[in-house]
Amino acid sequence: MIFDARSLSEGDLIDADICIVGGGPAGITLALELRDTPLKVVLLESGDLHPDPETQALYQGPNLGFQYDPLDEARLRFLGGSSNHWAGNCMRLRPIDFEQLDWMPHSGWPIGYDDLDPFYDRAQPYFEIPTDRPYDIDHWSSELNLPLLDLDPDLMVNMGANESPPTAFGHVYEEALRQADNLHVFLNANVLEIETDINAASVTALSVACIDGPTLRVEARQTVLAMGGIEIPRLMLLSDRVARNGIGNEAGLVGRFFADHPAIRPPMRILMGRRAPDLDLYSTTHSVENGVLYGAVMGSDALARREKLPGFMFNLFYDRHSPGALAATNFYRNIRGGNDIPYLSSQVANLFTDFDGAVNAVHEQVTGARDPLIDRDWLGPWLSFECVPNPDSRVHLVDETDRFGQRRIALDWQFTEQEMRTVKRATEIFAAEATRLGLGRVWTDVLREDYDWPPYVARGKHHCGTTRMSDDPTTGVVDADCRVHGMENLYIASSSVFPTNGFATPTLTIGAMAIRLADHLKSSTRSGSL
Repeated sequence: MIFDARSLSEGDLIDADICIVGGGPAGITLALELRDTPLKVVLLESGDLHPDPETQALYQGPNLGFQYDPLDEARLRFLGGSSNHWAGNCMRLRPIDFEQLDWMPHSGWPIGYDDLDPFYDRAQPYFEIPTDRPYDIDHWSSELNLPLLDLDPDLMVNMGANESPPTAFGHVYEEALRQADNLHVFLNANVLEIETDINAASVTALSVACIDGPTLRVEARQTVLAMGGIEIPRLMLLSDRVARNGIGNEAGLVGRFFADHPAIRPPMRILMGRRAPDLDLYSTTHSVENGVLYGAVMGSDALARREKLPGFMFNLFYDRHSPGALAATNFYRNIRGGNDIPYLSSQVANLFTDFDGAVNAVHEQVTGARDPLIDRDWLGPWLSFECVPNPDSRVHLVDETDRFGQRRIALDWQFTEQEMRTVKRATEIFAAEATRLGLGRVWTDVLREDYDWPPYVARGKHHCGTTRMSDDPTTGVVDADCRVHGMENLYIASSSVFPTNGFATPTLTIGAMAIRLADHLKSSTRSGSL
C-alpha cells in the first residue's frame, strides 16, 4: 500500500515491526523480500512518485575536496531513488575484493564472496538481468561467435557485465508495493532524527516531517537505513541528542572512508590497425536470453597480488576524437584565449604524429563539416578504478542548514598517491597489451612524469564506505549482519557498509546485501529475537 504522508494529521504515530528509511533499490528490494510475511513493514520515502525541486534540494551541501558533482545532482530523491537515472551496469565484486590484503590498509570484509554468492543469484531478477550464467564471458563469447582478446592472464583478464534495462525501481515495482497488504509505503516522509533510549543502545522512534505538511513519529521494533552513502551518515550524525557525536559513532568512523569509482575517459587513444582483433564483444551491447551484456577487461588477481595494485577495469569504446585533432583544437582555443597550452611538448608531437587528425580538425573548423576528411578508426578506452580505503576521505556536517533547520553535510573526497599509481600502471599495462595484440598505435599523456589529474575526472556517483562493515566496533560502524555496533535494532542496507568497493558498480551488490539482510530479519522473527 502507498500513502502520501502529507495526508496524515499532525503528531500521528505510525507503528511497524520493521521500518525501512529510503525507497531506492536497497529499500524496495528489502521491502519486497519481506512481503507476504506476518511482519508489518513501513517504508519511508522522502520524495514522491515524481521528482520535486524542493525535496531534491535537501541533498544540497558543499564540496570541500576533490572535484565532484553537486550533491543534489549526484542522487535522486523520489520513489526508486537513484535507479531513476542510473546507467544499468551490473557486475559482481570479485572474491579478492572481500579479502584483507596486507598491502591495503583498512581492507577486508567480515564476510566473504561465498557468503554473498547465493544472494547475487537472487538479486538478478530484481534488476531484470539474466539468471543463467550471467557473467560467464567465455560462454557468451562462444554463443555470440565473437572472439575474446587473448590477454596475458598475469596482467589482465576478460570479464562480462550485464546491463539492466535499466530498472527504475519506483516505476517497475510501484504496483507490487501497492498490492502488498503488509507493506505500507509513505511518500514525502523526511526522517529528521533517530530517537534512542537513554543509553543510545536502541532506537525508540523516528522523527518525521513533510514539506508543507505534518510532523509524525514512527515506532518500529527494527529500523533499517536504506538511503545513500552520504545521507545515512548525515542522519546518524544529526541524531545526537543522546549520543553527542551521533549514533553509532563511538569510534568516530561514521562518515569516514568515503569512496567512489573515479574514471579517466579516456587515458589513451589507439589508432586501430588494419589487422586489429575484432572488438565487437566489447564495443557494443548484445541481447542474449532476455538480457543485455557486454565485455570488458580488468586487472587480474595475479597482478593485484604481485604488484599490490587495486582493482581497475577498461571499457573499450570507439572514439571520434584523435590526438592530432585534439591538439589542433587545443592550440586554437588556448592561443585565442591567451592561455598556456598544457603538455605543450606532447601537443606538438601529437600534431606531427597524427597529422591526419590535425587536418581533420582544420577541415571541420573551416568548413563546419562533421564528417572527417580522412576517416580512420580510433579506440578511446575508459578506465575505471578502485579507491583505496582512506579515513581522511569523508563526509561531515557543516553549519549551513536546510529548510527543516538541519545542518547540511559536506563532502571531502580525498585521493592518495595510490590512485595516481593505479591510473599510471593500468594505462601502461593496457597500452602494452594493446600493442602486443596488434590493436594499433597508442597515444597517451598519462605516462608523462608531470601528468596530473585532468580538469574533469568522471565519477560513478557510487557513495561507498561511510558506515563500513567490521567485526570490530573500533574499526567499523556495522557488523557482519549490517547491524550498527552497540545498537540492538538499527541496521544499514547501503553501499555505505562496503569496507572496500573494488572496481565493480555497486548496485547489484546493494541488492544482494538487501536480500541477505531480509533473510536475517525473517530468521530473527522465527527465532523470536525480532
